[in-house]
Amino acid sequence: MTEKKDSSVKTGNKKTQEITFRCQRCETLYPLEDMRSVTRFNPVLIVCKKCEKELR
Repeated sequence: MTEKKDSSVKTGNKKTQEITFRCQRCETLYPLEDMRSVTRFNPVLIVCKKCEKELR
């Protein structure tokens, strides 16, 4: 029989990485807390704080 691999093996990477997203307007990487959704467009745009102010 085949043995199942243990999926709970730790990788040793204890450092957490910050999730970043690319602004759809200026194409710059920003952390999640700096992103905003502009719902007046279809499809919805996910942009940074700076671009969101310019789109108002």
